[in-house]
Amino acid sequence: MRRFKCQCGAAVFFDNHRCTNCGRVLAFDLDSQRVVSGNEGELSLCSNRKAVIRCNWTSPEGGPCQSCRMSKLIPSLSKDENQERWRKLELAKRRLLYNLVSIGLPVDETHLKFVFKEDRRTNPDVHDAHVNIGHAEGVITINAAEADEVYREQMRIAMNEPLRTLLGHMRHESGHYYWSVVVNDSNRDAARGLFGDERADYGQALDRYYENGPIDGWPESYISAYASAHPSEDWAETWAHYLHIRSVMETALANRMIESVNPDAWRSEFIEVIIRVNEIVRSLGQVDAYPFIITDRIAEKIEFVHEAVSDYAAGATH
Repeated sequence: MRRFKCQCGAAVFFDNHRCTNCGRVLAFDLDSQRVVSGNEGELSLCSNRKAVIRCNWTSPEGGPCQSCRMSKLIPSLSKDENQERWRKLELAKRRLLYNLVSIGLPVDETHLKFVFKEDRRTNPDVHDAHVNIGHAEGVITINAAEADEVYREQMRIAMNEPLRTLLGHMRHESGHYYWSVVVNDSNRDAARGLFGDERADYGQALDRYYENGPIDGWPESYISAYASAHPSEDWAETWAHYLHIRSVMETALANRMIESVNPDAWRSEFIEVIIRVNEIVRSLGQVDAYPFIITDRIAEKIEFVHEAVSDYAAGATH
């Protein structure tokens, strides 16, 4: 995340509503990708600013902002715990959208929609017995209970995952959609050479994975065990880590942990940054922030994602 300033010169942050130095109203503007500031009544604000999610984005046309319009279903707010769940889900979504716009990808409700649903494991009064996190034709579905830290940690352990976050879920599922945006006739063969053929039977592949576990030697070629389940999951997992890396390096640069980012040495620079971050969180008694290993093969996949995104963004500007 970049660093932002109020017009008074004080440092402000992506999620802030007011400047603590001068008291001006703050709002994040997606088009300009900056936090704007003003006196009361000067900014056009999202209509959900005073709702439980306390959205802090601008809405030039009035009403809900672009991010809020992309949420097509939210959990029932008659349950008190769902108010906090919805707030956390929207916070993660806004960070995802910032990521996607910052790398030049199309972001609006014609591309992505979000569905936040409960199931009977946490709410016996709803219809669905089991809501899976997933993507279908631009619709990202997230089980609202994932916003609960205890539930999410239980699922992380049950699924044998080193890291499980709301933002990670959303980055992963967005990858399923953006495959169709950045992979085309010019690079599809190269993509299949790296990730495998995405046309392979998905259901059978997932059944094999859950029955037998990941393939032998998976850490050499896959960023996670789940990435080895199917080429589409390898792409989505790699995509999520590409966004993780881009976000970490942007933050490190903005906060002067590094002086610049060398595209030819991104892996060594990222590893150096993440070693520092991991040591910091260990010093606080926390587990590693990024518990993954980037091998040569995995780096090659991440570089392909970067090239595909860059080629799309360059073409979109012409």
